[in-house]
Amino acid sequence: MTLLKLIAAGSTALTMLAAPALAEYPEKPIKVIVPWGAGGDSDLTTRVWADAMEEVLGVPVAVINKVGGTGVVGTTEVANAKPDGYTLLNAGLSNVLVTPNFAQVPYDFDSFTPVVKLSSVPLGLLVKADSPYQDFAGFVAGTKEQTVTQGSWGAASSGTILASIIADQADYQVNYVHANTTSESMVSLIGGHIDSAVSFPPAFDPHLKSGAARLLAVNTASDAYPDVPSFADLGVTGDFEGWSGIFAPKDVPQEVVDTLIEASTKAMQDPKVIEAFANMGATVDYRHGQDWIDDMRQTYGIMTDAAAKMSN
Repeated sequence: MTLLKLIAAGSTALTMLAAPALAEYPEKPIKVIVPWGAGGDSDLTTRVWADAMEEVLGVPVAVINKVGGTGVVGTTEVANAKPDGYTLLNAGLSNVLVTPNFAQVPYDFDSFTPVVKLSSVPLGLLVKADSPYQDFAGFVAGTKEQTVTQGSWGAASSGTILASIIADQADYQVNYVHANTTSESMVSLIGGHIDSAVSFPPAFDPHLKSGAARLLAVNTASDAYPDVPSFADLGVTGDFEGWSGIFAPKDVPQEVVDTLIEASTKAMQDPKVIEAFANMGATVDYRHGQDWIDDMRQTYGIMTDAAAKMSN
């Protein structure tokens, strides 16, 4: 070997020794920020997913509740986090599609990298079991006779925006009372502090099963809620459902996204996960990839247009 070749080979070897080896993801605990309080549908579905992901990935996956500003505090933290895959966000209709359009926040849809959608849940309109409103028609009539309060979880949340669309189409008005989570709102309803609430099954199913609440209408009629009409049955058009998913900060490496998708695919096929989701009233609605992202962008555009109309 010539002297030049020896020098070149030695240089290459030294470079290889000096360069740090790329760590295989994940090599340390992952934290998932839920920007809502504990016990809501987003919190519960994320915790089930995180438990299953720990088994697949072999590292702790910690769920941390960062409440404030209708989901803005926790969502902003992830938007500003290092894009290394170790800080993830529980994303949903409220914090990544609705709030950026209806409130001044330091992020938008493009501040994140969508990873996977986990579940969907139908929006329901409820009253307390002893409420004088026996059905949706009676509820609408009641709003025209007196002031009726309705619980939601933030002025710029998906609950309030969707409830406003329903009220507009059904020609009634309510006074919104905002809680931190769907669960808190339901507690206020059962406690007699508000007259009605919009909520999702993980928060309202326990109260239906105990006989404490009455479901007047739901996004989609199903065997789970016999004799309860859908909003479409009542002449209200649109899709009124929430969803729960996982986003990463913008510019996270594709290799990290691929690893999370592969692990999530295994986790969401676990019979324990499927059963847990069913028990809380959430439907496994597992999606990832460009078609899902395109659908979200379309919804984001619809919300942008709706916000512009409301501001005029």
